[in-house]
Amino acid sequence: MTAPPPTGQAPPRVLLVVAVGVLVVAVPATLVGGWLTGVSWDETYHVMRLTTFLEHGWYLLERDMLGGEPGPWEDQQYVYGPATTLLLHAWSVLWGVEGWGTVSASATAYAVRHLGVTLLSLVGVAATAALARLALGSWRWGVVAAAALVAVPTWSGHAMFNVKDVSVATGYTLVTLGLALTARRDRRGAATLALALVVAGVALAVGTRPGIAPGLVVAALVTTATRDRWRWWAVPAAGVSAGLVLWAVYPALFSDPVTALWRGALSSSRFDDQQGAWWYLPLFLVVELPTLHLLLGAIGVAAAVPAVRRTPGPGRLLLVLVLLQALLLPTLGVLRQANLYTGLRQLLFAAPALAVLVAVAIATLVAVGTRRWVPWVAAAALVLPVLAQLQLFPYGYAYRSPVALAGAPVVAERDPSWELPTDYWRTSVRELAPAVPSTGAVTCSPSRDADGGFRPYSHESHDDCARDPVGPLMPYADERDGPGLGSPTQFAAVVTGTDREADNCEREAEVTRRLWWRELTMSWTAVCDLEPTAYPVGGLRLDGAGHDAAALLDGWDLHRARVGAGVRGQSASLAVALPPRLRARPLALEARAVGSGSLALHVNGRELPTSTAGRTVTARVPAELVAAYRFGRLVVDVTRTDDRQVRLLTLRLRAVGR
Repeated sequence: MTAPPPTGQAPPRVLLVVAVGVLVVAVPATLVGGWLTGVSWDETYHVMRLTTFLEHGWYLLERDMLGGEPGPWEDQQYVYGPATTLLLHAWSVLWGVEGWGTVSASATAYAVRHLGVTLLSLVGVAATAALARLALGSWRWGVVAAAALVAVPTWSGHAMFNVKDVSVATGYTLVTLGLALTARRDRRGAATLALALVVAGVALAVGTRPGIAPGLVVAALVTTATRDRWRWWAVPAAGVSAGLVLWAVYPALFSDPVTALWRGALSSSRFDDQQGAWWYLPLFLVVELPTLHLLLGAIGVAAAVPAVRRTPGPGRLLLVLVLLQALLLPTLGVLRQANLYTGLRQLLFAAPALAVLVAVAIATLVAVGTRRWVPWVAAAALVLPVLAQLQLFPYGYAYRSPVALAGAPVVAERDPSWELPTDYWRTSVRELAPAVPSTGAVTCSPSRDADGGFRPYSHESHDDCARDPVGPLMPYADERDGPGLGSPTQFAAVVTGTDREADNCEREAEVTRRLWWRELTMSWTAVCDLEPTAYPVGGLRLDGAGHDAAALLDGWDLHRARVGAGVRGQSASLAVALPPRLRARPLALEARAVGSGSLALHVNGRELPTSTAGRTVTARVPAELVAAYRFGRLVVDVTRTDDRQVRLLTLRLRAVGR
């Protein structure tokens, strides 16, 4: 397949009709799904980051700040930027759901932002159609490429909410289109449009993820490797203009652009200081991409690579730019073993280029006189993934190929760590919310103990999920209508992405979807029995880095620059499982704290008289109270008795007789 991709030949009529139908179905479904779906894992963090940005000028979490600057422990200031969330903030202000200086975490505000993300994705779809039109000489092929893009479940699923990866993908595609148009200045205004697209694309992509810059820099260098002197100065001028926009948007980071881009690339490839595996990307291409898309994309690459030498002028540059967007950074990620996770969404920027290559593959197969079944196979490649998305609606990102759908359960039975997550992003919690217990503590995405049981905290938070701004339930907490918990030693669990049970829990309700022949569990809620962490020898020693944090339940404030664990609101609770030697005896409880406030202690539901000596508060716990919650469980509530701050440093228990 060495011939250049054909230009000027229209796609088969049946394929064009199917492509239009796919767009007519998929685009409104994405808009509606964005309005209906719940809040995703990363959105809550980016709402909190934007709040910090508006206050301090740094796009970080408040816990990462020290004196208005990033703390010395913080290593993520080069990973994210505020470009997309600022756009969504302006969009939300226009809708009237938040003010210019405030960021809302209401259900309506999240839904409005989802619509904004979907509109950004549609800009990417339009840019993809324009690239296919330039490559194949007809807007009809542009329609086919646009349909190929929205048919990818990862694209349309994340287009409903993903504030990071969708905007980066759209920005990258605008840059590719703009650079391709710099070689096509035959029409009035084309040069201005080309440079405007480059500036907008760089500002959006790099302003959201600085680590994407190397791919754009390589594309710009390829574009300037020409005898066209206009491009020698125009492309760098567009880059400088984009840099000025980035500086204006995020001066704290982009006032030193070299460091920002270099550290951004390094931080992204080694995110969280962890190395990935070379096989991760090839595996998830098979798992997450529709199989026909994968095959057609490979054919498109096979057709485009040799065509680069045979295609003259602007067409050659276009093919090179599309291939770079599809292959460069993913290949480098494999070679560098970048820390990729949660599927292909971090490489969503390659999806528009893949859609163009799918159109190139179909056009090439049709042009070389392949059998009449080609249009029908191509139509199936567009229709089948959309049908799967409608089955999963609005959780299309949970799609897995038929190969993975058949093989994954067998693999997961042998090793649960290889289970493919369904609703990792937790957007189905909105649908689950009415079944969550109406009273009692709720833990979202609970951690597991060594035996697989659920603990009443997650790796991200020790707060009650119904009040936790990081969790997926708070915007919909007022919709909780399930039966209340029957005991103070119970907690509710909201579990997403996995169907694995926990021995200390009873499932109450679930959200499911069918994908072809299998039913997939998106999320479920359960009532769980509290199994606290073991009381450590020497007692609890708490610090902002999380030492002994496994004992903490709800209401604590941990900050690396502050000693101990702060009582965030009026009270906070912790729990331990006592060793046998302490279970049947009265105990002395000693809590050492700092701060200007005073505190009261409740143990296993009862307030105890206390005495204070310096920083230490002491209470006597009667033997019957120690045994009240059975199995050696001791639940301690630390309550502030005034409005001043308190931070707990240590908590110790000792037997005092019978």
